Amino acid sequence: MPLFQFHLPRLWLAAKTPIGEFARFLHDVAAFAGWRLGGLAALTVIAALAEGAGLLLLAPLLSMVGVGGGQAGKGDLWLAPLGLEGALALYVILVAAAALVIAARGDRVARLRLGYVDHLRRQLHEAVAGMEWRAFNRLAGAEVVNAVIGEAQRAANGLEFLLRSAGWAVEIPVLLAVALRLSPTMTGAALALGALSLALSRPLSRHAHRLGRQAVAGMQALHRDLSEDLAGMRVIRAIGLEAERARLFETRMRDVRADMIAFQRQSGWARAVTQGLAATAAAVAVWFAVRVLDMELAGTLVLMAAFARLLTTAQRIQDAWRIVLHALPAHAAVLDLLNRCRTDMVDSETPAASPPADLSHTAALTQGVRLDGVGIRYTPDGPWALSGIDTVVPARAVTTLVGRSGAGKSTLADLLLGLIEPDQGRMLIDGQPVAGGAARRSWRRRVGYVPQDSFLFRDSVRVNLAIACRANGGGDGDKRLWAALEQADAADFVRALPQGLDTMVGDRGALLSGGQRQRLALARALLSGPDVLILDEATSALDHESEQRILNVMQTLKASITIVLIAHRPSTVQFADHVIVLDAGRLVASGPWPVVKAASPHLAHLAMD
Repeated sequence: MPLFQFHLPRLWLAAKTPIGEFARFLHDVAAFAGWRLGGLAALTVIAALAEGAGLLLLAPLLSMVGVGGGQAGKGDLWLAPLGLEGALALYVILVAAAALVIAARGDRVARLRLGYVDHLRRQLHEAVAGMEWRAFNRLAGAEVVNAVIGEAQRAANGLEFLLRSAGWAVEIPVLLAVALRLSPTMTGAALALGALSLALSRPLSRHAHRLGRQAVAGMQALHRDLSEDLAGMRVIRAIGLEAERARLFETRMRDVRADMIAFQRQSGWARAVTQGLAATAAAVAVWFAVRVLDMELAGTLVLMAAFARLLTTAQRIQDAWRIVLHALPAHAAVLDLLNRCRTDMVDSETPAASPPADLSHTAALTQGVRLDGVGIRYTPDGPWALSGIDTVVPARAVTTLVGRSGAGKSTLADLLLGLIEPDQGRMLIDGQPVAGGAARRSWRRRVGYVPQDSFLFRDSVRVNLAIACRANGGGDGDKRLWAALEQADAADFVRALPQGLDTMVGDRGALLSGGQRQRLALARALLSGPDVLILDEATSALDHESEQRILNVMQTLKASITIVLIAHRPSTVQFADHVIVLDAGRLVASGPWPVVKAASPHLAHLAMD
């Protein structure tokens, strides 16, 4: 168990209130920082003691130089052997030591803040990457981006000011001890003033938390609209929605700006009022000390310095606390998203009844993939995307999935890819069941995939291809890359690019045509050395001649690779050795093309008869 782990009441941790959010924040910070909080606390105490000792030295120092008309007092005779020069040197040493310790503490606070934001972002990224596929598809990408980029940073800023306020809070007892030594009466008055200030600031604290919640909602809406604009810019321009979307975006920015201005305005007015009250209290304290208590000038000056420092520190704590309250909803949003993602992580699924078989071996399939009574739906009470599927994808053959839009072809492809666990039935690989997240991850290492909307990373052609080699544990030399490009009918156009393999492809491959992206995606899939290759309409953007060349490559590859094609073109379907026809999530027919064609009237609707 890490040091400084807070044992907070479960009721606090579960509460949907600012107290609950703060309790979860403390719990999360302590679990992350561990022993480092101990080192930070030690530095804080050392700095506070050094600063307090420096303040205590001021009164005898002032007396030694004749301020107030006196010499070192009776209680300060211990300074007499040091002399004025020695006492001044001691004062400088104490102040310099405190400054050095404060600098070291600031460095540690900054490191903790940066480490914490990385910690939150890393957790979110790992949780999202490990989600069960159906849950991942329900996840709003803009919410994830906002949490990783924005809310995690705000939560880390809250941590920084929490640590700073904790450091300042340690200074309060030391400063009070100095003030008590000089004037217990005045110190009691200062404590009463502090209690009054805390009572008056409670409404401001609640308002800061409300503004924090509004900021989270506003940033989520802003990111959502921006993501939709970027993804749908073609449609927006096609139907002339530019002005309308610009007005909506301006509204979102105005809402976010208003929340930020409101928080800054609140903080500024609170600071101004507090400083005014503090100045008034300091003036009254000096008058009372001189006129009523008849305190000597040196003591009065030190008391003024102590009170000024005390009031400044209290003001800093209040400002920092409002920033922490404003950041709590951001941390709560990160934790909420993290918990939802973790609930749907693959590893959180019910484990298989028996240890999963190791499906990551490199030997090619000998029997094929069998689907035994498979049923899949995307929500527990939703319709069945697939129902009662009993069929086989034969090994070392080309199988085509056919069906109208919504028939379940992509769902079946996701199942074969190992992304989805069947809700009913099972999938068997050469007779071995694939059950549980570990088995599906193992199986995915043997499957290559080319989607209809081919995705390329915003990098060079070389990098986009080489990542498949590295993932497969093989070399990524140019010879191997060019061999895959030749197979995918992509070598000629890559050679014609300005920098060849080192040409940048743009965001998601936007600098290439659809057909070029598809061919590069196919080359990448081949470089992964798959036992099963799944192509989801992967030749839809190719002309007839290019498609025929790709199909000829498939004909050669099927000697060692099991190939699954999702297709609508009659030429592609008729090319297959085995055809699976789906309709409304059910299996209509399966078998060789001539048999399926004769038995399935559904093909007439697909213009394939």
